[in-house]
Amino acid sequence: MSHSSAPHEVEFPIRLSRVLLVSAGLLLLIESLLGVDYAFDVGSSSLRDLVTLFCLTMAFPVYLIGLFSLRVATASLWLFFIVQWLNHGHAGFHAGLILISPFDWLHGVFTFLSAVLVSIATWIFCRPKVGHFPDNLSRVFD
Repeated sequence: MSHSSAPHEVEFPIRLSRVLLVSAGLLLLIESLLGVDYAFDVGSSSLRDLVTLFCLTMAFPVYLIGLFSLRVATASLWLFFIVQWLNHGHAGFHAGLILISPFDWLHGVFTFLSAVLVSIATWIFCRPKVGHFPDNLSRVFD
């Protein structure tokens, strides 16, 4: 009985993509839970405060967009990373926008790393060798 290596070539990328997506989800869940804790110290009197609250707490809900579309979730995570970065750079103690490193705080690191992981997983599923593209998170684990 001869064994073809083709099923193993397809199986590994699918497993890797699943691990990447679960890892990203865990990072973003931790980020959101930390954000809820930090949110108690942020007021809600201005638009900037509301955007900060959004940036602190909405990482995991943005990831959950993947339940409807992996591609939209990937784009949304990158957009969310940019919004977080701009919000973080517009600290309230100085006038104007100062572009500082998005990696000098945990939320920036977690969001960036998660966006990279989800992007790689989505790219792996788009490859022709994998054979199918699950259009949402629930189909990734079928």
